[in-house]
Amino acid sequence: MNHSKKGILILLSVLLTSASLVSCDDSNGDIKDIDQQKTKVLTQYVDSVVVKTYNSLADESINLYDACVVMAANPTQANVQKACEKWVSARKYWELSEAFLYGAAADYNIDPHIDSWPLDKAQLDLALKNTTLISNMKENGCNFDGFSTLGYGLLGFHAIEYVIFRDGSARNINGGTDSDGVAFPALSETELVYCKAVAEDLRNQCIRLEASWAGTENISTAKQTILANAELEPSLNYGEAITSAGEAGNVLYKSQISAYVQALQGAADITDEVGNTKITDPVNSGNVLDVESWYSWNSLLDFADNIRSVRNVYLGSTSGKESSLSLSSYIKSKNATLDTSVKAAITKAITEIEAITPPFRNNLTQAATSKSVTACNDLLEKLDEVVELIQQ
Repeated sequence: MNHSKKGILILLSVLLTSASLVSCDDSNGDIKDIDQQKTKVLTQYVDSVVVKTYNSLADESINLYDACVVMAANPTQANVQKACEKWVSARKYWELSEAFLYGAAADYNIDPHIDSWPLDKAQLDLALKNTTLISNMKENGCNFDGFSTLGYGLLGFHAIEYVIFRDGSARNINGGTDSDGVAFPALSETELVYCKAVAEDLRNQCIRLEASWAGTENISTAKQTILANAELEPSLNYGEAITSAGEAGNVLYKSQISAYVQALQGAADITDEVGNTKITDPVNSGNVLDVESWYSWNSLLDFADNIRSVRNVYLGSTSGKESSLSLSSYIKSKNATLDTSVKAAITKAITEIEAITPPFRNNLTQAATSKSVTACNDLLEKLDEVVELIQQ
């Protein structure tokens, strides 16, 4: 997404969530009245969904960086293929995390930092010609002052994707012509140096996400060292803030219901973005450059995994099976019919997205996508009903 557009969405999300939290707290009475069952649900959400997902994302981002190091040192077709495979693996866990883009992902600008799209291809092509920049990257990776001046549209998943993918496959290191008839050159040392530095930065940001929710002391020593060297240690334990919701002194979540609302609002926000931005915007523009992950042809998997992230938040697990300590179980106790309809809407949204003929970039039509957009908006409506219910 365009960085400014994504920034607006995040700002609106924060404002809406803040309004919801105020509403919850005002109507919740004694904010120090802690319900142990609610604490267990919030702990399940943090430990078994958020931290577990970010742990996998951090691990896979390390694997991606390592693959880019090998590829830069020995640029064979097999090593480009391996880097592509590791990109897809890391990408999956990022998309599975997008139902909780609040907290560290927003506060530290990690979301736009590693996932802004469309890629700023014109500026990236200029950056690749900047000999001073590339020389610094070759010597220092992402650890030099000039790296921080690069715009978000030149970083993250999509910059790496641009270097190593063409038409949904590993880029031919000898060059060629893509499906649009556009010639691309042989993979250059300059691109490999750039890719490795960006992958290092991506790795650092993903580790920061894990540390921000698990607590720095609860991640591996190797990861702690990476964060310390990059000076990226988080200043707040977001997981602890959620699980201690309602306790005296918790200024972020003054009631447990406000934490419930935050989790559900995060799920609603990504549902809205998938249907009404990620799918709808490129269909309306007809411009393939507006498609997220279009070099890798990973778009439909991105979108489906975003809705799976909603499922995981609601069910309190990453397995697709409902935990007894879940938001779903809480809603079921209040309105079993609504709970059933939410779960059905999640399944329907995933099914309709996966029914779009791949690659998405070749099917930017209303006919191909209208059912998926409708399904996302139906799910969004159900999630809004859930938020309304728990605030009553």
